[in-house]
Amino acid sequence: MSKTQNIANKEITRITKNTIVAIRMPKGLVDELKDLQKINHFMDLSDEIRFIIRKYCIARQDQPESIIKRQKLIEDLTKIIENLKGETQ
Repeated sequence: MSKTQNIANKEITRITKNTIVAIRMPKGLVDELKDLQKINHFMDLSDEIRFIIRKYCIARQDQPESIIKRQKLIEDLTKIIENLKGETQ
């Protein structure tokens, strides 16, 4: 496995680990979420929130290919900066 693929796999693993998150939100928003919870037949509010996050956020997550491309771009830009620093000295 290449270095960039290894980095991408570590990034995906980091993203998919379970973490407990506490949030504050206005009562009106909580009431709306509770209504959606009933409509979507979830057992509790946390299930509804996880559903929303999966539907709208995780779908927009970077794919491994774009993580690899981004890492390559960072490496290339770092080399360019180092070369420019070397020329000015």
